[in-house]
Amino acid sequence: MNEKEISDLIVEAYTHQKNGQLSQAIQSWNALLNQKSITQDLAANTHLNLGNLHLQQGNSDLAYESMAKAIKANPNSSEAFFCLAYMEQEKENFNEAIDFFKSALKLKPDDVGALNNLGNCYDRLNKSKDSIETYSKALSIDPEYIAAYYNRGNAYSKIADDKLALQDLTRAIDLDNNFYQAYYNRGSVYKRLGKNDLAEKDFANAQKLAKEEIEQSKKL
Repeated sequence: MNEKEISDLIVEAYTHQKNGQLSQAIQSWNALLNQKSITQDLAANTHLNLGNLHLQQGNSDLAYESMAKAIKANPNSSEAFFCLAYMEQEKENFNEAIDFFKSALKLKPDDVGALNNLGNCYDRLNKSKDSIETYSKALSIDPEYIAAYYNRGNAYSKIADDKLALQDLTRAIDLDNNFYQAYYNRGSVYKRLGKNDLAEKDFANAQKLAKEEIEQSKKL
């Protein structure tokens, strides 16, 4: 197969993807893989696309297999490592997810979303020190990353470091004053500290904002 034919197959595959024709796109990418003349980089990209398509179809086993093949074709494919990490995290295989996140972050160390999710994996394993350090690293890259403040605040709360928990949860609220989960969790810290007036105020705000969000979602 010559370069033009390979190029035509790639265009065909992407066109099917763009039009939401997932099965046809998969067929086109598989046809491309059957060509002996494609490069390793193109093979890796093809496996990545197949993995994402299989995920969209709800076939996690084939998606996992495709992502693993993408890494075999290109060991520097941070996207494939990230995908495998998120898949393991979703299945609550947190140790496996941590390994994949670490591999991905070696290739792309400034990905704050991946750092936040790595911190979440540590948190689910009750490795509070590691989770806090990871959230802090994300915040050193993006000082306004709300999720990392919220998650770090919750991690501080778990180890009863209430002062730092309040600081982080308050910062999350300052960045998004509709963040009802942050109000609720800050209220829980106030409650534990015996500051009942502040706790009740936060609980009331959380309830009001959660109700508004539910009503808004019904309109969509």
